[in-house]
Amino acid sequence: MKYKINEIFQSLQGEGHNTGKNVVFVRLSGCDLSCDWCDTKYHVNFTEMTEKDILEKVEKIRENKSVIITGGEPTIQNLLPLLEVLKKEGYWIGIETNGNNLIKAEKEYIDYISMSPKSKTKLKNVDELRVVNDNITVDELINYENEINAKYYFISPLDDGEDINYKSTIKLLGEINEVSKKQWRLSLQMHKLSGIV
Repeated sequence: MKYKINEIFQSLQGEGHNTGKNVVFVRLSGCDLSCDWCDTKYHVNFTEMTEKDILEKVEKIRENKSVIITGGEPTIQNLLPLLEVLKKEGYWIGIETNGNNLIKAEKEYIDYISMSPKSKTKLKNVDELRVVNDNITVDELINYENEINAKYYFISPLDDGEDINYKSTIKLLGEINEVSKKQWRLSLQMHKLSGIV
């Protein structure tokens, strides 16, 4: 199996519940959406690598046995061979997805699912729901929490390359927590704010 890989690098997770977790990011190329404000050049450059090539690269740079598979949108590629190889070697595996594609067989290998929905999603059970504040309303957040079962609920400011809507996101956080039965939290991209690569 060959994967289109944008980059593989060791760093700290900069957002969501696992902020600060030391991981190797395996960023796959390609996405089934085209958000105007996407900060990942997932379609520009990629290298084709087999699951064994990926494992070899991960093994060379890892500081522990934790991997986050991200994109683009990783679920548009057949993840099973890669997940099987990583899990066989004892890795904790997280995945970041938009939730547009079901991951049934893959779930037995994945330890943590972080979903950042951009449209109606197929995934309904995740560890973390992270909604980007792209002019999201309280009603839309309520709809997400009614449709998606998560352990953790986050709102992230939108970075459009020119501005970051911190103020409106903080205001939205207060508003949703006034009416929600869930506890929503703020997720900042700490890797950007702190200069972590």
